[in-house]
Amino acid sequence: MKSAIVAGAIAGVVGGIVAIISTYMTLPAAVTATVGLNEGTMKWFVSQGGLNIVWGAIFGWIFSKVYDLIPGSGAMKGLYFSLMIWVFFIGLYPVSFFLLVYTPPLTAMAMGWGIVGLVVRLFYGPVLGALYKK
Repeated sequence: MKSAIVAGAIAGVVGGIVAIISTYMTLPAAVTATVGLNEGTMKWFVSQGGLNIVWGAIFGWIFSKVYDLIPGSGAMKGLYFSLMIWVFFIGLYPVSFFLLVYTPPLTAMAMGWGIVGLVVRLFYGPVLGALYKK
């Protein structure tokens, strides 16, 4: 696929599905504590799906710009890129900030953010790398 934005959006759909499933399965107490059980949960699920598509497209565009700088090929190239996203934008900064500055339940939410973010990136990157062809 020549369009990195479309490839990123498709990978974002996969990432959104993974985010919803992995959060619900691994952190159900954190989800219900931070977003509630009814309307809040639905808003969270919809936002996870939608935001992963939007940010997936944005990261897909960035991927196309740094493509030649990333080692590997295909799915591995996408995985390396996705893990770099997690380390610099999703994992280290927000998680460390919330862990150092706030008290529970925000620290539980930060840990969930970091863990689920990593799981999402493990699926998003390979799909992006497999779909995007320069």
